Amino acid sequence: MKKIVMIPEALDERKKTWRKILERIDKTKANGYAFVGDWLRAGEREELEVGSFILCYDEPGSMKNWYPVVRLFKVGIENDLDEVYCWEGNTRERSWALAVRDEISAILAEAQEQEPEESPLAGFSDQELIAELERRGYAVFRCGIDSGTGAELIYRVSRKEGEK
Repeated sequence: MKKIVMIPEALDERKKTWRKILERIDKTKANGYAFVGDWLRAGEREELEVGSFILCYDEPGSMKNWYPVVRLFKVGIENDLDEVYCWEGNTRERSWALAVRDEISAILAEAQEQEPEESPLAGFSDQELIAELERRGYAVFRCGIDSGTGAELIYRVSRKEGEK
């Protein structure tokens, strides 16, 4: 499902600022090139998949005493963007990517594992699945019934004796 969101504005437009749709992280890189994805324009609308991540890099502060700020936003269902990570570096710090790379990588990995993938069997009814199991030599036993609705809740599946 896609959603139209407003890409976060720059914290300070006088200095370096960029936005990316974060697809993956290349842990062999120790700089901003570790964050792989397409560029986005700050302050503009973009149509993105719900659950995708936007990485924002800014250098606010004075021209002499700037500091890196890295923010990670997730495109949400109810809220347009949820800030899931924020890091502020020291004045004139240039090694910001190493400071945030592994933490952001963990957030991205966790989110990718949690998103449930639809099972290819989801389109089949219980009866169709049971029939296929029985055709393959399995015995299917209905063990539990919901007293409120009468619906069967528990199935036990085992190999028929003598079958391998």
